[in-house]
Amino acid sequence: MLAAAAALETAGVEDVHRGRVAARRLRSMLKTFRLLLEPRLARLYRVDLRSFARSLAGVREADVRQQLLAAIVARDATISPADRERLASLLADGCIAAREALHRHRGEPGWAALIGALERHAATPGLLVEHGASLARVLDLVAGSWRRSVRLLEGEPESTVELHELRLSLKHCRYALEPVADVAPKATARLMRRLRNAQDCIGEHRDTLLAAHWVQSNERLLGRDAAARLVADLERRERQLRHRARKRSRKVLVAWRNWSEATRRIRKAASSGRA
Repeated sequence: MLAAAAALETAGVEDVHRGRVAARRLRSMLKTFRLLLEPRLARLYRVDLRSFARSLAGVREADVRQQLLAAIVARDATISPADRERLASLLADGCIAAREALHRHRGEPGWAALIGALERHAATPGLLVEHGASLARVLDLVAGSWRRSVRLLEGEPESTVELHELRLSLKHCRYALEPVADVAPKATARLMRRLRNAQDCIGEHRDTLLAAHWVQSNERLLGRDAAARLVADLERRERQLRHRARKRSRKVLVAWRNWSEATRRIRKAASSGRA
């Protein structure tokens, strides 16, 4: 994450994405394993990680929007060359503006203070306070991170708000699983695969909604006809993704129950000293 921060001057699309993912992953792990950590230090670390990820959000959203709308336009023969050129120009301007805003932010005193704080957090020896946590203890913490997701999955979410909540919750669960991926490896691999599939689908659904909102907000610059065609394409894509997200979410719940059963035996053995 710090390497990504140092390279932001010339960072490409994937560099920005990796930086955000690294910050979210670490922040999520600090939450999952918070009972093993010094509470105040972990809380401050999470606050600074959130600030870092939010600083990159505008650039990431502009990049995703550009890629998504360019792909949709490429498949829609009804959009005229002039409208395509106008859209491409607006999207490029948006990416440039987002990067310029990030560049200005990186020149502010607050950015230097944020990076300095993240470096201090990473080097703080007192963050971990429970060094002798057993395997059963760690697995219990990972299992505990699933409570919200299981509740959402059992309700078979379909609304925009529910899917957004589920997406954030599934990200947290996936990051929690990563440190224990070698425990019950078959069940974990299946669960991780289904998690990624559902999370990617729900993420594409949200990107589609955000793109539609951007198109509607820029109707005057895009032209009414071009904007209407784009919105119609995005609405069709949104409905397809919503249906697909619901199907994939059901598979996550099945895989989670298998993982829970597989690790329950391991947790029980670890607690009794047999593992």
